[in-house]
Amino acid sequence: MSQADAEALRNAMKGFGTDEAALIKICANRTNSQRQAIKLAYKSFFGRDLIADLKSELHGKFEDAMVALFTEPIEYDADQLREAMKGLGTNEDTLIEIIASRSTDPNRMRAIIQKYKEKYNRDLEADVKKETSGTLRHLLISLLQGSRNVNPTPDVNKMAMIAQEIYKAGEAKLGTDESVFNKYFCTLSPHELAVMSQQYHKLTGHTILQAIDKEFHGDSKKALRTIVYATLSPSEYFATRVNDAIKGWGTKDHLLIRILIT
Repeated sequence: MSQADAEALRNAMKGFGTDEAALIKICANRTNSQRQAIKLAYKSFFGRDLIADLKSELHGKFEDAMVALFTEPIEYDADQLREAMKGLGTNEDTLIEIIASRSTDPNRMRAIIQKYKEKYNRDLEADVKKETSGTLRHLLISLLQGSRNVNPTPDVNKMAMIAQEIYKAGEAKLGTDESVFNKYFCTLSPHELAVMSQQYHKLTGHTILQAIDKEFHGDSKKALRTIVYATLSPSEYFATRVNDAIKGWGTKDHLLIRILIT
């Protein structure tokens, strides 16, 4: 398949003009691993770099989407993180989305950090620390450690105790002990977080998301909500991100491309 696809892509781009429909037909119907094989076959058969040819033949958002499709997921995440922090200002929304959602897989988180170092000769943790502050900084730095538990069989009694500890650190007192939320939301396994959330509801009569909304605000609230959503219901989380990209006046094309491709 990769040989035929590579030849079809070359035929779609050589000569005058580009057959964009042919590009879409192939690239939108292959997995990322298949697209990596096509990229290798393209260079082997034609001695040309596929991404360089795509950049030469295409433009605008279509170019961005096609290049993203042929980028390995780990590298794409590293690229998006760098894009969010370079230049003037920081896109905290992108940092939260990628770091919080990818932290459910500690191995992937470590691979992103390594790729960021290899490609940009920069330390991801140092950059995040420089570009963020307060509770958000603490949450993101903790998530970057890749220390989330992978325990698939939570101890219900232990999760009930943690739920009570979180309650005491937030709703049960004046002010909020953010460090308690940080410790557990960044290290509990997806299964543990699910059971803890159930125990929190049993204890208080409302959800852990409602507690977060009450105790936090701004980017720290967004980060904690993302951890819960991306860990317990990733399909629902990414559905909300697609909606974020298309609701209101205009479309956030960059966000829409990233979510649909990743």
